[in-house]
Amino acid sequence: MSPGDVVILTLPTAIFACGLAMLSYRFYAVYRGWSLKEFAGKSHVPGILGTALMLFAILFESFVGWTLVVVTVLGGFVISYLYVYVFRMRVEVALLGPVLAALLISLIPTAFCP
Repeated sequence: MSPGDVVILTLPTAIFACGLAMLSYRFYAVYRGWSLKEFAGKSHVPGILGTALMLFAILFESFVGWTLVVVTVLGGFVISYLYVYVFRMRVEVALLGPVLAALLISLIPTAFCP
């Protein structure tokens, strides 16, 4: 397994997990009765960004191969579940999703070169 293959597999999985964490965090906060303070009027913004990140990861992996889409989605669900529900970590780290997406776009030429 070359370093390019590792990039192709891990970055979209992390991007999908960040998107899913952002999407599910609002539901988790409401379920726990936490205050949403500054997001009270803009509660849809994390969901829109999370959905866009998940779609980006799925579309990227679909161009590489459909089996990697399954790996990305399942791995993203596992990472996001552990992150949000088991470890109860802060969701601000999920804002690295757009940064990871930009990194993935910049690494595409190097990942496909032998």
